[in-house]
Amino acid sequence: MALGLGIGSTLASSLVTTGLQDITSGSAAGLRLWLKNNTNVTASSWRDSSGYDNHATQSTESNQASVSGGGLDFERDNSDHYDLSTKIDIADNGGFCIALVLTRESETAGGLLSDGSTEMIQFENATTLRMKTLNASAQTTTTDAVFPADTFAPSTKFLLLINRTSGANNKFTFFKNGSALTPNVDSSTNEAIGENPSGIEFTVLGSRDGSANFFDGIIHEVAVWNRSLNTTEIADVNSFFTSYHGL
Repeated sequence: MALGLGIGSTLASSLVTTGLQDITSGSAAGLRLWLKNNTNVTASSWRDSSGYDNHATQSTESNQASVSGGGLDFERDNSDHYDLSTKIDIADNGGFCIALVLTRESETAGGLLSDGSTEMIQFENATTLRMKTLNASAQTTTTDAVFPADTFAPSTKFLLLINRTSGANNKFTFFKNGSALTPNVDSSTNEAIGENPSGIEFTVLGSRDGSANFFDGIIHEVAVWNRSLNTTEIADVNSFFTSYHGL
C-alpha cells in the first residue's frame, strides 16, 4: 500500500517502515529529502533515504548534535546544525511540502530549514512560524503564521506539516499531528492566498544558515517535497508519521 494513492487512513504498523519510500516515484513524485527516523543517523551525518543522496552532514564536532529519539538532539548553545549535500530549490510560484517530527526543548527562535537570513523556515516562539522567501528580483517576503497559545510549546513530541501550493495564488496550509491548524488572521502576516509566492532554497538543517537561531530540541524525522501535495497525499503523509511515531 503506497502513500499518495488515496488511502487517507491510518496505516498498519507493518507498512509504516516502507510506505514513505513509495512517494519517491509514481503519482507522488517529488520527495527530495527523507531523514528517516532511526535509520543511518550518527552525530556526524544523517543519510538521506529519499534516493537522492541529499545527506545532512556536520564535520565540526563542536557543532554536532547528539543522537536521540531516532534522530538528532540539537543544542542551541553549541551551534548545532547540518549542511545538506544538495540544495533543494523551490522557484518563484513553486509549491513545496515539509513534514517534521520534533520535540522542542525551549521557546527560543529556532531554525528548521534555511539558506540564509532571507530564505528560511523557523519557529519564532511557542505560537509563530516564520517563513521568509526571496523572489527573482531579490525582494524578501516574510510570512508569520500565528497560532493559539502553546501550539508549539516545548516538551511534547509532535508532527508539523507545512504545504504551499504552486502558482501566483499560492496558499499555505499547516497541520499538527494530522489536524489542520488555522492561523489567527488578526496577528498573522502574508499567509493569505497569493501573499507569498516567492522562491526558497534549503541547504541547512537546524539553524538559520548555520550562523544564528539554532534549533533547540530533537528532530526525529524530516521529509521535504519540491512540489505541493494534494489533499489525499497530505492525509496519507500525516497518517504515515502519526502512526509510526504514535502521535
